[in-house]
Amino acid sequence: VLIPFASIYGGTETAANILACRLAELGVKVEMYDVSVTHYSYVLSDAFKYSHIVFAAPTFNNGLFDTMEHLMRDLCHHNFQNRTVALIQNGSWGPVAGKKVKESLETLKDIKIVDPMVTIRSALKEGNLTAMEALADALVAK
Repeated sequence: VLIPFASIYGGTETAANILACRLAELGVKVEMYDVSVTHYSYVLSDAFKYSHIVFAAPTFNNGLFDTMEHLMRDLCHHNFQNRTVALIQNGSWGPVAGKKVKESLETLKDIKIVDPMVTIRSALKEGNLTAMEALADALVAK
């Protein structure tokens, strides 16, 4: 499972790390990239190597955080397809990052989106941990 994430204040990064740990506990190989500091070309290259990808993104100005938006645009330009994808979105007031990523993915061929999409409001809360475990279990099942 590849987990590209963007994080503004660390909440989305924490969620991505917790999911990665849970997947590793279940015996899944995980690769992570912070798209805020890693050039998109590395993430783009690995996106074509992994069968499952979890996009973890914060909402920024009622849209996607810039670096994740750039990655999504480049995946579309490179005809990304035939993958299983899951989403983690973060937003304090109105989280829409997951919706924006999903809109990009829906333009691509044979992308299967795994439920549940996990929604975080700024930082992980205890209730989010159950959703993260459900997401990990759903990814392993796929």
